[in-house]
Amino acid sequence: MECRHAGRCPGCPAIGLGTEAQLTAKAARLAGALGHFPHLPRASAIVGNPWREGYRHRLKLPVGREGGRVQLGLYADGRVVDTPDCPVLHPALRSALPPLATWLVSRPEVHAVDLRVSAATGDLQLVLAGHGGEVGGGGRALRDLRNALPKLASVAVSRADPEGKRVMGSAPRWVAGAATLRETVGPTSYALTPGAFFQVDPRQAETLQRIVREGVGDAQRVLDLYAGVGAYGLMLAQGRSRVVLVEEVPQAAEAARSMAPRNVTVLCGRVEDVELTGPFDAVILNPARRGSDPEVLARVAQLAPRLIYVSCGPETLARDLDALAFHGMRVRSITPIDLFPQTFEVETVVVLERGAPLTHVSVPGGQATGPWGGQPSGAVGKPRVATALVIGDPGAKGSLPGGRFTRVGRFATHALLRVEVTGSLVRALSALAAKGHPLAGRDGRTRRFFAERAGLVRPFVHIDEADGAVAPLHGDLVMALDVLRRAPVAPRPVRSGRAKRR
Repeated sequence: MECRHAGRCPGCPAIGLGTEAQLTAKAARLAGALGHFPHLPRASAIVGNPWREGYRHRLKLPVGREGGRVQLGLYADGRVVDTPDCPVLHPALRSALPPLATWLVSRPEVHAVDLRVSAATGDLQLVLAGHGGEVGGGGRALRDLRNALPKLASVAVSRADPEGKRVMGSAPRWVAGAATLRETVGPTSYALTPGAFFQVDPRQAETLQRIVREGVGDAQRVLDLYAGVGAYGLMLAQGRSRVVLVEEVPQAAEAARSMAPRNVTVLCGRVEDVELTGPFDAVILNPARRGSDPEVLARVAQLAPRLIYVSCGPETLARDLDALAFHGMRVRSITPIDLFPQTFEVETVVVLERGAPLTHVSVPGGQATGPWGGQPSGAVGKPRVATALVIGDPGAKGSLPGGRFTRVGRFATHALLRVEVTGSLVRALSALAAKGHPLAGRDGRTRRFFAERAGLVRPFVHIDEADGAVAPLHGDLVMALDVLRRAPVAPRPVRSGRAKRR
């Protein structure tokens, strides 16, 4: 079918390109991210997707209102663009949008909707993000809604983001119909709670699961981290001696537990906090788009001789693979998969096995190291020249205790500095922080901004020259600068005074 917004819709930016051009763009994006770390191998050919349209079984859309009409679509140019005919949506979702929009006319408190259709049953599950976590009208409103959508089997309400930064709200609360929606991928059944993460196309998810299963191989004791409702752990249960799932969201953990056979244990808690008792033969790591924290990666690298990393973000994946190499997990295969046709997004499955830690690499004049052991990245030896990104602008140039700096670039409200070190680099950076210019990635008040917007999960400091060794800027910092060049939003300014250190 034709899309009225082809070439303009922010949801499907590649919809005007042919299949081969889309796959080439996805492969190039992954190759570009991996290429920032020369020790990482190339990916294999991307696994294509036979379903180019009607593949999305879930949508999350803001609600817009203009002239008494309700619009369900995507944000563009500061308004919601109505997209009821979006060709990537499953037909059941497309047909549900007009009656849902009509029902929403008298529900101004609804900020956004999350609608899912089960490939197994055809039933619908709806989450309404309401201001204050409520939707007016009571039981009669819900009956009218279910009359408008006969296949609606599950309804929940969540609390809309009061700042409007997120499309959907928090803490979905089941209010009508079934508490979960049944879904299947291959022979495995799942219980999907309102708002729970699950692959948007259960058909192509079967391809993804096959590649994960091949990566796990004959491992008998498997740990599944960021498990959600158990997409991988439950699929792997048959024939294994022990499978342990860890999931932070209580509703998702309970849903996984409700479907788990006796050899599967589901632990509810943050991966960073849960005590993991092995031994394990393989670990599955499936974090959100922002990737994993360095502390988690250091811990996971010691849990099993094999790791399967599933990622939807090529840039954070490459960064995390670099960190895992430092801790002795070396890449054996990289398999990209096209899960999201008409976009530039690419899913990737990486198989890693324990090997020699990559703690140093050769550079002109000596050696360099990565940042994953707690030290700055860059040349090994006594620092002579360093690059640092700081909050605020300390000026074009200036003197410091133990050195001097020259501003070489600006990124929104951040300054990129070349620091010539005559004494102690630590002392020079501390002096900058004391003047209200802490390192990006270290200051607690802006750390989350840099992690979520730029993938920066450590202080932005790199030693360019030390004792004759010259090291190019580390890959994670290069990618962070690329993002910050395009970022329109800056973190909250830091007041003058000594910044808190991590």
